[in-house]
Amino acid sequence: MDRELLKNHFDNFVVRIGAYIGEVIKRNIYQDYKWYEYDSVYHFSSALDEVNRGIKTETVLYSKKRDRVIVPLTVVAQNLEGSPAHTDFLEYVEETIKRNS
Repeated sequence: MDRELLKNHFDNFVVRIGAYIGEVIKRNIYQDYKWYEYDSVYHFSSALDEVNRGIKTETVLYSKKRDRVIVPLTVVAQNLEGSPAHTDFLEYVEETIKRNS
């Protein structure tokens, strides 16, 4: 049942969890990061050259001044798919805040 629920609502879970994590990061790094659609940043900057989308309607946190991108939705998608790049979300948040502050 749990796998069926995840499968049927995967994008919704990714957006909700990813947006929350992204806002925590954004509010703690005190930089010029703002939410943008993946395609907008992809066509404007090379910052996403090595980044795959987590979901179709991917949004990212992007700093125009620094030309850097943070992809919390992709991290959540990877985690929910069973291939996390981080031990847990807390580790990802703390590492991202430290790296971007």
